[in-house]
Amino acid sequence: MTTLIDTVQPSEDYIEKILYLHALEGRSEEEFVTVYLTGLASRLKANPALYRVFGPWWPTIKTMFIHEFGPEVFANEVAQDVRAIYSLSRPALSMVAAHLYSEERIERGLFYAPQHELAVHAEADDTEPYIYYCDDDQMEKLIAWKGAVA
Repeated sequence: MTTLIDTVQPSEDYIEKILYLHALEGRSEEEFVTVYLTGLASRLKANPALYRVFGPWWPTIKTMFIHEFGPEVFANEVAQDVRAIYSLSRPALSMVAAHLYSEERIERGLFYAPQHELAVHAEADDTEPYIYYCDDDQMEKLIAWKGAVA
């Protein structure tokens, strides 16, 4: 049976190249993460369903929110098992990987889809895509509350 750990992720070397060539733009990694999170927080407050575009990277992004702004922004429950698999060695690298993943979803028109089909390694027991569902209860409550207000 295929599990989340069998899914394909970009290498840190590849993500580091993207970070230095396209993301930092003269900023430190810490500044980059803070600026990205600040902009993302604004977008998520306006439309919390956008969290789904990050798929399995969301728990890592949410952890960064908690470290940067505290649990007041998007609460404090994090799927630690998913975060352990979908995080890289430095926050800036995880941020770039999550952003690249979200861009791919957006290009495919999958802004709000909670279901994610993740490719698996060829040597996995099963080569069918792994189905991952975004199910952050706290974010889903924000979505429902936002819908009730609108």
